[in-house]
Amino acid sequence: MSRQKLSQQVMWAILVTLLLVGCGAPAATPTPIPPTATLTPVPPTATLTPVPPIEVTFDGTECTVSGPTELPTGDHKFVLKDLSEQNQALYVSLLLDGKTYQDLLDLQSEPGEYYPKPRWSVHTTGGMRRNAKGENVYTFSLDIEGEHAIYIGSAFPHSLWFCAPLKVIEAPSQ
Repeated sequence: MSRQKLSQQVMWAILVTLLLVGCGAPAATPTPIPPTATLTPVPPTATLTPVPPIEVTFDGTECTVSGPTELPTGDHKFVLKDLSEQNQALYVSLLLDGKTYQDLLDLQSEPGEYYPKPRWSVHTTGGMRRNAKGENVYTFSLDIEGEHAIYIGSAFPHSLWFCAPLKVIEAPSQ
């Protein structure tokens, strides 16, 4: 067989194959599969009432707190109203080793007197932003149950004002 004849036969075979593939039965249209289950929205089993911000007011000689004295674990907002213009900062600390708010007060000879933070008092993580009223709003992550202390302090002049104790309890399950 000559080379030319072999080439012609291969060409005819390819042509016939292409015709058979192109002229085959039309592809079947997929039939939609009916759903076997329907999705229905499930109402929430429990709703948590948001806790309003705790307000801390400092007038230069006294620190007062309005709000709950017990909070569930989680992130909570605190608003500092510094009427003293002494540039105070707000802090919340966890008290370890069975220590209490009274133990902090006992370390001060008078309100406002500064002293270094004891090792059993641990700052709680948080952040601060200024709201539309010009107040400093702090958000603290109160993730550990136990007794905490709310207080304010200033670097210049050094000052330390204890405002109130705060108990953090386990958040209700959802």
